[in-house]
Amino acid sequence: MTGEIAQMKRYGNAHTKSYGTAHGKRYGKSVAAAGVCAVFALAGCSGPDSGSGAGGGKSAFEGKSADAIAQEAAAAMKTAKSFRTVTDGKQRGQRTRMEIAFAGDGRCTTTLDLPEIGRVESVTVGGASYSKGGPAFMKMALGSETAAKEAAGRWVKGAQSDSTCKRDTLVNPAAMKGATRGADAEVDGRRTATLEMTAQDNKVTMHVAAEGKPYVLRIVTEGALTSTATFSSYDRPLEIKAPPAAQVVEAKAAAQQPAQ
Repeated sequence: MTGEIAQMKRYGNAHTKSYGTAHGKRYGKSVAAAGVCAVFALAGCSGPDSGSGAGGGKSAFEGKSADAIAQEAAAAMKTAKSFRTVTDGKQRGQRTRMEIAFAGDGRCTTTLDLPEIGRVESVTVGGASYSKGGPAFMKMALGSETAAKEAAGRWVKGAQSDSTCKRDTLVNPAAMKGATRGADAEVDGRRTATLEMTAQDNKVTMHVAAEGKPYVLRIVTEGALTSTATFSSYDRPLEIKAPPAAQVVEAKAAAQQPAQ
């Protein structure tokens, strides 16, 4: 798979620069490796996760600095067995959406909606990535309209890249080092401490759960790039399976089919 999927790369690179978590970086380098790397299938973005819910009481972060909170969040995120995230963004006046389910490094699924390309679904598991989408995506992924037609409705298999489906690529609170602490807030009824910083002329606000485990619950980017990433369903059972073999086509084999 080549790097001609420029639109996906621009989306990924812009999100990476915006808040340093590389939340979208994989949709640049990883796309080249597997059509679109991999990560989610229908992120539920459901309500409270593990830990106590919203309510009164003292915040676990009372009197703590932004850097201390970022360190605690970074440590907690490394222990999360699974999570889901939904990112709604807007770039150059066009809306984008990415839904991810993460079940550990190298095991995740993704649904990505992009202007002009449409919806692309991906699964990463067992050291491989499987992706499928409409005609526009399949043509870019396989390099020709003939190959795209032959593979229509099937999953394109490619090798998993190093950056595909990595915990620190998806969210990295340690990147908020040097942030300031904002006013406490709530995300879906859960109390949060907020960390604020400016990156690439964009204001970034990270919400960290102030009760229960200090997981990241939301990241908001405001400026030339606008996006909101909401995290949920921490530590819930999540099974990632490769598509049935009959529904899979090897990327190289499909791309090498002669034109008709």
